[in-house]
Amino acid sequence: MQTIRFYEREKLLRKPMRTASGYRTFEAADLERVRFIKDSQQLGFSLKEIKELLEIHESAKSFAGGRQANSKEWEKAFRIARERLALINQKIEFLKVLKKPLAAVLEPPGAEKAMVCPASLMARPETGQTGKRTRKEIAAAARLRKNSA
Repeated sequence: MQTIRFYEREKLLRKPMRTASGYRTFEAADLERVRFIKDSQQLGFSLKEIKELLEIHESAKSFAGGRQANSKEWEKAFRIARERLALINQKIEFLKVLKKPLAAVLEPPGAEKAMVCPASLMARPETGQTGKRTRKEIAAAARLRKNSA
């Protein structure tokens, strides 16, 4: 229930009607909205982006007739989605870079029994040196942290 109240405070969800005895009542549309929010979060959208997408959706529903205004709103929604997809692809590439050396360290039989942390044995793919990162890797990691915040 705290999540629902949080969404209300953030203006992602309307305040529900209350019964005479004080119970909150929700409609099917409220449930669909919560599902949309949760699904969008699973896709990596921030609450700010979700709020924008919800506003676009509401605007498109309430705006009757003007196709041009709707198309501009939908273009914005697709731009937000393309940006999220680009970020996901960037993260996938970064994770592939991280996966190779770690998998290589763990490949030899009995690697788990080594008394050394596998992370300290990993050689960076571009430098070939243990524990050193290139400027390109540091910049990519910083971009990922910035974009996922």
